[in-house]
Amino acid sequence: MGDLIDRGPDSKGVVKRVRALCEQGRARCLLGNHEWALCRSISAPGVPPMPGLFESWTESWGGAAVLDSYGVGDAQGLRNALGEDLAWIASLPWVLNGGNAQQAWIAVHAGLGDKPSAADQMVELEQGWQHEQGDRPMALFSKQWLHTRPEDLLPTTCVVSGHTPIPRPIVTTQRILCDTSGGRPQRPLTGVIWPSGRIIQG
Repeated sequence: MGDLIDRGPDSKGVVKRVRALCEQGRARCLLGNHEWALCRSISAPGVPPMPGLFESWTESWGGAAVLDSYGVGDAQGLRNALGEDLAWIASLPWVLNGGNAQQAWIAVHAGLGDKPSAADQMVELEQGWQHEQGDRPMALFSKQWLHTRPEDLLPTTCVVSGHTPIPRPIVTTQRILCDTSGGRPQRPLTGVIWPSGRIIQG
């Protein structure tokens, strides 16, 4: 669901592991707001930079832990240390979907809003950085979309997200929210098996 970085002491190891799983066809991964901030902070390939964001990211978002993990102290050092991993992070999709007409899912880091239409939101998310307008995209940042769905979304489609820490996962046929840790120590990591809805915690 994104947010591979910033929270633990081994961002480098997490990125390497998840990238390998994706390239082996064993996993799919979304862009999270923390990857968005990394890419905008240090000018990832094909990503418009945001002046001043690097300082905010390192001081307030957990970016300092990423610098420590890669053994560097500034933006250029991190770009060099990330190497090809930076382009891979920047290439992560903003939305994933699957299933079939009888039972489908759409996964977005922070979820979907009730408006505009599902089709319009999907177009923007599929365009990703090409649609990026400079503001923090709600689909990656909003913590108000715990229970929202586009008004026109078929009832057979489940919206899946992480991003917003909650004590227990939300699991219904139309909505799954599974971030029970917020990336913080001593909080459980949660996964949900789809379509059964079975919860795995560790």
